[in-house]
Amino acid sequence: MAENPISETLGCDHLILLVGTNPLPNFVVADYFLQNNSKLQTIWLLYSEENNFQASTNRQAKKLETLLRKRWQGKHVSLKFPLEKISLTDVSDAATILREIENKMLRGWQANQSFHLNYTGGTKAMATHVYRRLQELQKRGQHPFSYLDANNFRLVVDNYGIERFVGEDGIETDDLRQKVQVEFEDLIALHDFVRKNHDSPANLEEAKQLFQQYIQPGKKADIKDGHWLETYLAQQIQEKLGSKLNNPDGVLQNWEIRKSTWRTYFELDIILLHGYHLTGLSSYKGSKKPEAKNKGFEIIQRCRQIGGDEARAIIVAGLEKPHTDLLQEELEYETGCDRKNVLALGLADLRNEESYLNKIEKFVFD
Repeated sequence: MAENPISETLGCDHLILLVGTNPLPNFVVADYFLQNNSKLQTIWLLYSEENNFQASTNRQAKKLETLLRKRWQGKHVSLKFPLEKISLTDVSDAATILREIENKMLRGWQANQSFHLNYTGGTKAMATHVYRRLQELQKRGQHPFSYLDANNFRLVVDNYGIERFVGEDGIETDDLRQKVQVEFEDLIALHDFVRKNHDSPANLEEAKQLFQQYIQPGKKADIKDGHWLETYLAQQIQEKLGSKLNNPDGVLQNWEIRKSTWRTYFELDIILLHGYHLTGLSSYKGSKKPEAKNKGFEIIQRCRQIGGDEARAIIVAGLEKPHTDLLQEELEYETGCDRKNVLALGLADLRNEESYLNKIEKFVFD
């Protein structure tokens, strides 16, 4: 069996993370390192300080620390809490960045301690100047720099290539969605959201009957209100994909979500979590494309707010072809998404259960 290079590559005393507006990649990287590095002592969170020229990411750093503490305090033998948080007063100025990381971080390091910088978050200037300063400390044979590739969910290590190893089961694993899980309640808390409602009983038999009526050709003037469409779809998706989703939450339904400072809230009809990766589904029973398009815009925006730019969104609408295809094209064009990030399904899809479930499966896991 091939030698496992993870301990060597990720084996460091200090893990340095650059905290931007989306702390999820930071959590994924930190959790993965902690799983594979028992000697990791210190996690450094470098964040922007609020002033007239930049917004602060201190709150994101605190939320990240809260989740890591919940997950790892008392379970990791070496990691120290509280985490080390370093504020940067000007994340666009090289001299300021270099001076502050020197004074606030590097001066306290011992000569023989090792480090690893993951530069996924933060600004480009932060990543560039922190990288260059730490590069001066790099020892021969070390690979202390990495980023999380949002397109393929892999950790990419500089001068090393994409991180891969052969586990005890002999299967090559490289997709971090298979390694890092986060419950949906923790995921929304990481972005300062809370759930407003609670689960309520669902009538699956009624949902099935209404769904069969709904997909029949003809006008939909007598469509019944309620959550029956997402109830039926969630049940079918759970049966088809539930065992493949690497997350105890799997498929969730009808979460009303808000921030503590908001008077309003938004709702996610169906939530699929594969590891830490979010796919949200919104359903619109009507047949008006402009309304379906607005629902599509909303689900794309909400998924990005919670799951980052790599989150995926599905809109299911009561449209016939070619309007479903036009909806797909317009959502891609007007949001900058592609077919990897947004999927539009209509009545023609829903009439073929195997086909639409296969489309959802491919969309979620590819």
